[in-house]
Amino acid sequence: MLALRRSSRRFAFPALTALLAAFVLAACTGPGSFRTVRGGMSDPGTFVRDYLQYAGREGPVLVEVPAGAMGLTGEQLAPQLAEMISGTVFGMTTRFTADKTKVQEPNWRLIFLFNNALNIRADEVCAGEVRQRAGKPVMDTVAVFCHRDRLYASVSGYAESFGGVNDPAFRAYVRQIVDDMFPASEEEMLRRGGWDD
Repeated sequence: MLALRRSSRRFAFPALTALLAAFVLAACTGPGSFRTVRGGMSDPGTFVRDYLQYAGREGPVLVEVPAGAMGLTGEQLAPQLAEMISGTVFGMTTRFTADKTKVQEPNWRLIFLFNNALNIRADEVCAGEVRQRAGKPVMDTVAVFCHRDRLYASVSGYAESFGGVNDPAFRAYVRQIVDDMFPASEEEMLRRGGWDD
């Protein structure tokens, strides 16, 4: 009887592990899941943060969305993105706006292209290129930080789906893209108490 109990435990643990792994995999690939991959310059770091600070020294930084997503036009989506990301760059008070009349440095822009064609390059987005996927939209995203048509940083992101612009997962996705584009240095994180441990 004892041997049987040990055998049951031996088989129960791998089965439980496999079940938990299946739940984790489903959570990572289901609606609202996302991932981002940093691109653009090899090390945006402090260099890009300094340019962002310069661009926003006397007012908000311009956000542009050249094409619509989730049933909204780019003009409708841009102000909502600006509100979502204002004040979220770690260690900085930078604000964002979609209103060009409110920025002091209109040549500096943060551009989001959603449902992008997979072969579009970040520097093409800075230059004004807009290509979106045909067919079922997914949240493939290219975000770029530009001065005129010159690329300073880019982040590409992917998400399965969202429940709309008010979905908390969409807000988290957009903020993660901005975090990846303007990452704080390790020294900055430690100095400002960004890590608990």
